[in-house]
Amino acid sequence: MNARALHLADLYADRLGINSPDAVQSELAARFEHLSSFVLLGGMPRAGEAGVMSAEGAAAYGELWVLDAFLTDVRAALTEGVRR
Repeated sequence: MNARALHLADLYADRLGINSPDAVQSELAARFEHLSSFVLLGGMPRAGEAGVMSAEGAAAYGELWVLDAFLTDVRAALTEGVRR
């Protein structure tokens, strides 16, 4: 593993509130699994439907935000590596 990958793992271990950078991959996978099952099983309100978001919906939104930020950071790291 290169230094950039270790840096991302350390960063996300801290952001996710987990003790070990080695657990980042499994934590992100668990969050993605929860998010995808929540969305695919109809937990999110349909477009145009008003309503109060449930606690689980709010958690899923937070997971989406974390995953989006992670993918953005990875894309930036990979793009920087390609430019060199």
